[in-house]
Amino acid sequence: MARIAILVGTPAGTRLLAASSERDAAFMVEHLLIGLDRAALPAPLWVQCAEADLAARLTAYLAAFQAELTAAPADGPQYPS
Repeated sequence: MARIAILVGTPAGTRLLAASSERDAAFMVEHLLIGLDRAALPAPLWVQCAEADLAARLTAYLAAFQAELTAAPADGPQYPS
């Protein structure tokens, strides 16, 4: 059962991702963000769940992840698909 919902704004429209764990949620959003064109980053995102500390932690992590992606050279780093 999903307990975390994340909305991610992309050039193709808003994507809604649902996960049952923090780790699964992070993985799904990471995968989505890696697939976006660099010009689309940072993508707006909203984390919703019943636990405010989990939402804040996941939001901060995903913001840092996007900062890492935008700071990296255009041809690296290479992340697995």
